[in-house]
Amino acid sequence: MKDSSRFIKIVEVYSDIAGRKKGAGLGIDALMKSSQSLNSRYFKKYPAEVILDENSSFNEVSAYSNAKYIDKIYLVTKRLADRIKSLRDEKLFPIVLAGDHSSCAGTMHGLKMAHPNDEIGVVYIDAHADIHSPYTSPSGNIHGMPLSVVTNLDNKESQINQLDEEEIKYWEKLKDIAGEKPSIKPENIIFCALRDFERAEETLIHKHNIKKYNAKDITYLGIKTVVDEIFKKLEHCKYIYVSFDVDSIDPLYLPGTGTPSENGLSFEQAMQLNMQLIKNEKVCCWEIAEINPKYDDANRGTTAIFKILEQVTKMLIKNY
Repeated sequence: MKDSSRFIKIVEVYSDIAGRKKGAGLGIDALMKSSQSLNSRYFKKYPAEVILDENSSFNEVSAYSNAKYIDKIYLVTKRLADRIKSLRDEKLFPIVLAGDHSSCAGTMHGLKMAHPNDEIGVVYIDAHADIHSPYTSPSGNIHGMPLSVVTNLDNKESQINQLDEEEIKYWEKLKDIAGEKPSIKPENIIFCALRDFERAEETLIHKHNIKKYNAKDITYLGIKTVVDEIFKKLEHCKYIYVSFDVDSIDPLYLPGTGTPSENGLSFEQAMQLNMQLIKNEKVCCWEIAEINPKYDDANRGTTAIFKILEQVTKMLIKNY
């Protein structure tokens, strides 16, 4: 029997300064609490390591209005990227438990650093497109920008903001963590449960022919068909990364997230989608983000999310 603890590495990213609402940094501890309530040994079997955060910065107003806390987020992103690279160099499978979803930029940069000559596909399970840049973002919150970070897309054609020199400097540094070339090609991204995005993001989705499925598509086509189509489209990619933002789930089931959006997935759909994706041998990293227990009544939603984490891990062990 395989000792799964020897090839799976849990990486915890408590960073919580890239979103609109504070609280996502509490999500990891809420998962641990749910694990204990279910008498699960998950966090004992898979000891985690923690990426140093900069959450104390949230007590101060950011100096950067179009890319809030970008100087601090750069530090966290670089730390995570370096660690993901080293884990992949050791042929380990990282499971990233994250606060706000800006973390995924570090994960994707790290994967590119580990596999510089290979095509990397991204399955992005999220209500939101997260492909704004400081030039286009109406909020300046960087959790809405990670895909622009790794694809190096400024989208100046849709520009609404004027950046100062310091913002530009940090934005360029953030994009170039893995090198000057984009870590991810936009055409190698597939959205699942996407339903809430702005015109500037829609422009990029159409321009780069990024495939997207909303929850209605997933319900109509079925999980198996959607997953088969995803891997067919990404068959040229040697490695695939799955990023699961819990706001992909409908707030009827999961209110405990910072940016809920109606018409999302059910818990069962989210479970089955992630479990079917993780079975593919090309998947090399899985991430979960944006659990916010401050908005979760009695921790019920987080308990359901923990069950997804546990079952996805079991499926990974079975197929790795």
